[in-house]
Amino acid sequence: MKKKLTIVMATVLSGVLLAGCNKSGDASSTANSASSSASLAEGIDAQSLQGAVDGSSAGASAQPLTEDGYLSYYTASDYVTLGDYKGLEVKVPIVEITDEDVQSTLLSSYASSFTPAEVTDRTDVRMGDTANINYVGKYADTLEAFDGGTDDSAEGYDLVIGSGSFIPGFEDGLIGAEVGTTVDINLTFPEDYGAAELAGVDVIFTVTINKISAPAYSDEEVAALGIEGVTDKDSLLEYIKEDLTTQAQEENKETARSSALDLAYDNATFAEEFPQVLVDRFISDYEDTLEYYMQMYSYYYGVSYSSVDDYISQNYGIAAEEVASYKEEQAVEQLKYIFLERAIADAEGLTVTDEDVEAELLDIATQSGYEDVDSFAEFYNSTYGRDVRELAAEQLIAEKAQDFLAENSTLVEVEASELEEETDDASEAASVAE
Repeated sequence: MKKKLTIVMATVLSGVLLAGCNKSGDASSTANSASSSASLAEGIDAQSLQGAVDGSSAGASAQPLTEDGYLSYYTASDYVTLGDYKGLEVKVPIVEITDEDVQSTLLSSYASSFTPAEVTDRTDVRMGDTANINYVGKYADTLEAFDGGTDDSAEGYDLVIGSGSFIPGFEDGLIGAEVGTTVDINLTFPEDYGAAELAGVDVIFTVTINKISAPAYSDEEVAALGIEGVTDKDSLLEYIKEDLTTQAQEENKETARSSALDLAYDNATFAEEFPQVLVDRFISDYEDTLEYYMQMYSYYYGVSYSSVDDYISQNYGIAAEEVASYKEEQAVEQLKYIFLERAIADAEGLTVTDEDVEAELLDIATQSGYEDVDSFAEFYNSTYGRDVRELAAEQLIAEKAQDFLAENSTLVEVEASELEEETDDASEAASVAE
């Protein structure tokens, strides 16, 4: 049975993203627990603690969990029968960093550290140039200038071509334009643009190119970056290529964690029912996570929802009368992954010691301003009704199982296009199945 999670379900401890990929594409795309888990510290600091401080967290009024509300109370093999989970073949994209990739990173990550010098040996705008421009943004149908879309200042606006500072297509529309000329660029604002009056609207930008500049990448400025062994532009480019290669390899390792867990899931058999107390716990955690998202939507976009159920209904196309069963389905699906990980840990003798838990929580506690784990645990229990040590142990054992799966899988490198095609096929099959 393929998983159909369509949104993350977070534990109160960390707000970590512990959900499976949506293969039908009908809601926000999420990664499974192997690839999406955030660190315990990130979640507590960024979400749980902040919620406690400002009173926004739904968990602040949560009832304390009873003993059977924690995973340690249960035997994983009662809820999942493992199939093949070792030696699984996992496809990952071939690591191939192009000169274009390197130049793009040079531009986006390093160009701002160098002093641009006016270009005098050519007049055409190129990728990586800083173009000094004046511009007027107008509605395509009325040619009336819209608010915030004009810069007619004497000093002009310095735009790094390729930086993505403007809406898609704007900077590309300037490439090849000549200094001293004025060009019209026909564009459409993104449908999800923050200003509602411009979202999805056709516009015309009339742009005058005043001059162009480009970084010289002098040895002195390159050395000032302070990167070991990087002393000139060529060595900087080599460093960038090596760094991008390392990043791609790390991404492949995360893909291995994710894909191996998916395959192990597909090969396993699960119980028909899971303890209702756990289902209720994960529904509650799911709702707490969506409360957080609702606050973000309100803060950044001014979009308000009357309730979590309203958020689900509007964003995921779930009929109001089906929201309750939808939430329970998400909780059960999440529990399948969790018990799968715990069953693998049991089968392989993977354990988490009290020392592991204390070490993990001590780092979190001190970063969060607590003197020791006990004081942090007391705060967490009184605020959220949860035993933070139990939750930390749950997360650590899941990570160990994921690591085991990745380390015992076989990585097969394929062209990225092949992976994309397989993903599209899987999404189409999932849609048909529904």
